[in-house]
Amino acid sequence: MKIGKKVLMFFILVLYQLIALFIVCCRNLSYEAMSIISIAQLAINTVMLRGLLALPIFSVPNMFAFFSLIFHCGQLIKKGLNIKGTVPLPFENYANSEVIHKAFAFYLFAQLAIMIGVGLSLSKRSNSIAFRNTWQNIIKIDGTVYGKALLIIGCLPRIYIDTQTLVGAMNGGYEGVYSIYIPQAVQSLAFFFDAGLIIWLCTTKKRRRQRLVFFLVILYKCIMMSTGARQEKVAFLVIWIYVYCFVISKINFTKIVLLGVATAGGFVFISAISLIRGSGSMGFQQTVAFLQSGTMTNIIGSALGEFGAAFNTLEVAVRYVPKHIAYGYGKSYIAGCISVIPLIVNQIPSLADAVVFLNQLPKRITFAFGGSYLGELYYNFSWVGLIGCIYCGLVLGKLHTGISNNQKEVNIYQSWCAIVSTAMVLFVRGYFTDMVQKLVWTYFFIYLLSLYFRWREKRTQSEGKS
Repeated sequence: MKIGKKVLMFFILVLYQLIALFIVCCRNLSYEAMSIISIAQLAINTVMLRGLLALPIFSVPNMFAFFSLIFHCGQLIKKGLNIKGTVPLPFENYANSEVIHKAFAFYLFAQLAIMIGVGLSLSKRSNSIAFRNTWQNIIKIDGTVYGKALLIIGCLPRIYIDTQTLVGAMNGGYEGVYSIYIPQAVQSLAFFFDAGLIIWLCTTKKRRRQRLVFFLVILYKCIMMSTGARQEKVAFLVIWIYVYCFVISKINFTKIVLLGVATAGGFVFISAISLIRGSGSMGFQQTVAFLQSGTMTNIIGSALGEFGAAFNTLEVAVRYVPKHIAYGYGKSYIAGCISVIPLIVNQIPSLADAVVFLNQLPKRITFAFGGSYLGELYYNFSWVGLIGCIYCGLVLGKLHTGISNNQKEVNIYQSWCAIVSTAMVLFVRGYFTDMVQKLVWTYFFIYLLSLYFRWREKRTQSEGKS
């Protein structure tokens, strides 16, 4: 069967799913039905993309869809399948059944829209003119040079943030960490360090050192994660491990088994952190001691209860927009783009309020809420925001194509796609503005560095001729 027929079959099945979702969402669904439908949709989408468009099961688009399920339907799955565990922020407390049903329907159509975007991207695997004109010149330079330069610039900001976090965790637990204010510009410079690690890992030819750094970084991120601040570390490690195991190395059955065991261990470790976040002091030693105590129970249910709280942000958006909060009409995305220049957004009140739309509601409603890319889309555009999900799918498909580019050596462009992927994984549970400044500054630095090396090369050639 030719690829053209497979693509046609893919979009025919997408149409069938669209019709099925319209029929399903017109019914009064129980929580059990919601949980089964959400899980079944993810499985169907994964099989369709794998069978018709050759998207590997372990890929950035599928990871994004999986995290979207866990973060937005975790509590629904726990309640619907009657899984025991604790729930810090029960979704039933923030909306009635009508709003919950509407928010769930938005989630289902969003997942379908993302798959459509991924399918459109994978059905046309060509590089743009912008890629040929920009990245081809960047690729000519040894990637480790970019990695080392980013590491040097990002080292001090990263040490500063991590030291502040460790001190805050030891003195005041997670509340001490949560109360620390780090300027966005400092966070962006610290992101240089993480980006540099990924570039160096992908482009170095020193295999023994590469393996050592791979495990040391995992250990370091786990230590920092034990402070209670987990989101950025988890997003980084997900892509860090994926790139090393599936892009740099050749995966086999034994490695998949070992990776599965390691994933299970990591899940337990992350769950332990969530269970002790209310204690007065936090750290790696306290987390290990808690794991050794053997007092952890209902791990899966408690994890679904905590991670699934992103649904709260979505249902609050559905409930209060536009009755109590006016539609953003893209203001949060405009604010995200403008935030590339530090402090300027705060000078524009209408944009400052839109960056985190929950700030427009009383804290008694949204206390301890996190972000949600779906909640942000609904706040800005209501159901028209599903078009944004299609674009999100296009980006995810582009990232997969870039990372999985079959080359003998992993190049700087693949590294860049991996860097953006860390931001996309974090975007599931965050806001658009969280990642824009970091990515733009990192890209701009890489581009400037490439210009410098090209200028130096031309200067050397001209001196040689003379």
